[in-house]
Amino acid sequence: MDGRVTEYLHPRTIALAVVVVSMTAGLLLLMSSRRNSEEPSLFTWGIANVVGSVGVFMLALRNIAPDTLSIVIANFCTITAYMLNVAGVLQFCRRRVPWGLIAMLPLIWLVLCQIPSFYGSIEARLTYISGTVIIASFAAAAVLWRLRDEPLPTRIPTVIWYCLHGCVFIVRFVVPLLNTAPAPSELQASPVVVIIMVEALVHVTMISFLLLLLIKDRAEGRYRRAAETDVLTGQPNRRAFLAEAERLVADATRWPACMLVIDVDRFKNINDTVGHAGGDAVLVTVATTIRSHLRPTDTFGRLGGEEFGALLPNTTLSTAMTVAEGLRARVAALDIAAGGTTLRTTVSIGVSVVASGKPDLDHLIDRADACLYEAKRTGRNRVVAREDGIRLAG
Repeated sequence: MDGRVTEYLHPRTIALAVVVVSMTAGLLLLMSSRRNSEEPSLFTWGIANVVGSVGVFMLALRNIAPDTLSIVIANFCTITAYMLNVAGVLQFCRRRVPWGLIAMLPLIWLVLCQIPSFYGSIEARLTYISGTVIIASFAAAAVLWRLRDEPLPTRIPTVIWYCLHGCVFIVRFVVPLLNTAPAPSELQASPVVVIIMVEALVHVTMISFLLLLLIKDRAEGRYRRAAETDVLTGQPNRRAFLAEAERLVADATRWPACMLVIDVDRFKNINDTVGHAGGDAVLVTVATTIRSHLRPTDTFGRLGGEEFGALLPNTTLSTAMTVAEGLRARVAALDIAAGGTTLRTTVSIGVSVVASGKPDLDHLIDRADACLYEAKRTGRNRVVAREDGIRLAG
């Protein structure tokens, strides 16, 4: 049986397949890094794959090339590749890369290979190499696991794969401690080596695919945020605000909830006085002030022009009135640098509430708009509220 395994799955043949796959993936990652300069992890992962492919190629030359090349340098390259992969994960997660630690394990390997008792022991070499792979695999998994503030669908599958790969090498770590490793002349015929090489081929293929998917997930998230963000103020745009408000209003556990529609008073006069650039400065300052005045759980966005909306879940009408009045006073006290001068502005705010029944977001906004119109009509720089901010199902 062992003979048939090594006949059809010769370790050197599989190793060459690993070289081809790893080099191809590395070049693909390097080419992708040129188009995605904001992701340095692509370049680091690409270099890791290229270095790893060189290491595996030299490992495949065992009993053909000198041992210094096929053992010392080959494993130095593979250990370096694993550590560079960890560095790439750190870069992807926007973490500082401790390059000294990254270089330490490969350099320790070189030092240990100068010790005759270590270099002459296949068990010791296998144990060290397996230990470094275990450290690298679980370190990469741990760093990715902690990246929970960014929605990346491929993150968990990648963490799982790193852990599985680490577990394979735990077995490889333990076996040399319990058994005598095959003699160098028997390594190429060992079915264990075949299994290791097949796993390496699968790992290189899978991890390269998963890392590219991680980059794709982040790019899609960036495009989605751009589509939902107001370019001027950096706050959610109308589309994003309404989508989140719809979700909150439909959730009865968030009732009572209050809608605030906020409008900058006499904004046309501001544009006429200080120009559109000055008007933009006013909108940015007011938007930032509103967001900082609200709770993190409140939904806020720019509805269009000089009008903003805010939905306050789990908030009574009296509390919303207090929040709105505080916001009105805070904006009125601002000194805004616009168009080379400093100016003051005010806002009018309409407030409506949903507390029961079957709410209709459009009607809720309409009632807040009606209150806003009344605030404008009765002198501006005011807060007006209505309790009938819902339409009951009839």
